[in-house]
Amino acid sequence: MGSMCEHLCAWLLRGGRALSFVPVTRVVRATGLALALAGCAPERYVGLADAEVAAVLASAQISTLAGREQWIEQPEELPPEQDSAEAETTGTRDAVAEALQPVHITLESAMHSAFVTAREFLTQEESLYLAGLGMTSTRFSFGPQLAASVDAIWADSEVGAASTSVGGSFSVSQRLRTGGTLSASAGLDTGWIGGPGAARSWASSADFSLSQPLARGAGEAIAYEALTQAERDIVYAMRDYELFRQDHAIAIISQYFDLIRRKTQLVNDQRSYVDAVFDREKSDALLSVDRTTQEAVFLAKRREIDTENQLLIGRTDFEFALDAFRIRLGLPEASAITIGDEEPPFERIRLDPDSAVSVALHNRLDLLSSREQVEDSRRSLAIARDGLLPDVDLTLGYGLGDTSGALGHLGPHDWDTSAALSFKVPIQRLSERNSYRSALISHDRVQRGFELELQNTERDIRDSLRELDRLEKQIALAELQIKQDDRAVVVTEIRYEAGEVDNRALLEARQSLIDTRNALIQVQVSHYIGRLRLYRDLGLLFIEADGTWRI
Repeated sequence: MGSMCEHLCAWLLRGGRALSFVPVTRVVRATGLALALAGCAPERYVGLADAEVAAVLASAQISTLAGREQWIEQPEELPPEQDSAEAETTGTRDAVAEALQPVHITLESAMHSAFVTAREFLTQEESLYLAGLGMTSTRFSFGPQLAASVDAIWADSEVGAASTSVGGSFSVSQRLRTGGTLSASAGLDTGWIGGPGAARSWASSADFSLSQPLARGAGEAIAYEALTQAERDIVYAMRDYELFRQDHAIAIISQYFDLIRRKTQLVNDQRSYVDAVFDREKSDALLSVDRTTQEAVFLAKRREIDTENQLLIGRTDFEFALDAFRIRLGLPEASAITIGDEEPPFERIRLDPDSAVSVALHNRLDLLSSREQVEDSRRSLAIARDGLLPDVDLTLGYGLGDTSGALGHLGPHDWDTSAALSFKVPIQRLSERNSYRSALISHDRVQRGFELELQNTERDIRDSLRELDRLEKQIALAELQIKQDDRAVVVTEIRYEAGEVDNRALLEARQSLIDTRNALIQVQVSHYIGRLRLYRDLGLLFIEADGTWRI
């Protein structure tokens, strides 16, 4: 039974292709499928599913990967006499370099590109535009809604004469601030039976109606909430856009000065490598005249290898960072870029922490939005509370019409009026109750989130001031250390020439100087970026349209 069930299920799932051309078999297959599946064990379902999925994957593998080796491409290999380092100045890169002049990037030009061609900036601009576009749709829905239509109908039958009717209508409706809706419509219709020369009948109408809720949904605060929230959302979107511009500018400046740091460290590594080569050659020469030891030569060679390795790593990292910066600025892919030599300006920060916190709480755009979002949650709570009220609606109607049939006598001869008051008994309010409870929880969450944001802002401002003070002290210490290391290198070189110390001491003195110089540029960049972020957090950073900034 199991085997028969399995074969029957498999055949039915395949569609019974042998009988698929017979229409009646569709019903037979469907009935048989239900009976067969009802008698199959769960394991049979798993087996059938596994078999069907395996067939699908096998087919996909064949269509996707079969013959892949025939269409893939292989990169060109370098000529035997060239290695990867030499290839950087030959072949294709030479051709590109000759065809394109390198683009020299300064901080000013980088900021200009960041606000003109950078992809993430263009995407953010589009997001702001789409927010404005949505606002226009919401605002339109609260204005007069116009509609017009023209209809023409022709009908004929075997047992009757042909008939034709043509009509047109126009309507306008307006949402009222009281929560009601006022609407008016007018229409004109004509029709005839037989050919175009048959007698025509005419009819006209004009209708006016007012629908006004008296309990739930009444009042401007409720009726116009969607428009109010849309107007608030566009304000939030504009603030978010301005904060993005500030963060975008800081990110570009940070990446630019990181390139300056890498370039400076690369220069230091190059200088260290040149000194290491000189020291190694000098050690070889001194060894040949028995004025040094094999250990000193070994140390010199080891330092040469270490510095060359560090230089290679620095070059690779610098080129990768250049490419990443070019891509972020949205510059053409084939553009070769060079970076300037600007150093991050240094300016001490002397701000009273309490005053800085007070300024941040007053100026910050994100805090303004958070404070107003607390008000939004209060309005949402009021709307949820309104949802618990019963539905009491008043509807008034007045209409004019004329079906006299003659075009020349159409007019408001016939009128009708109506008034209705409806009351829906609130027997069930579970959904409204849950919505109200959810609104209470949401309001509490928003309020707590805003209080937490205020506390985090105060903590971040104070921490930024402490961090900048630490960096300023480190800069002073690094500058002092560089002066001492410079003197130490000079003294050690003199003592090394006099044979008083070995080359180990000289290597250590030079490495200490290189490390201190690299540390100084790192701390200078960190201080400058930290200062920009502090002014951003204080709400005192202003970005112009061309990417320039002022504090």
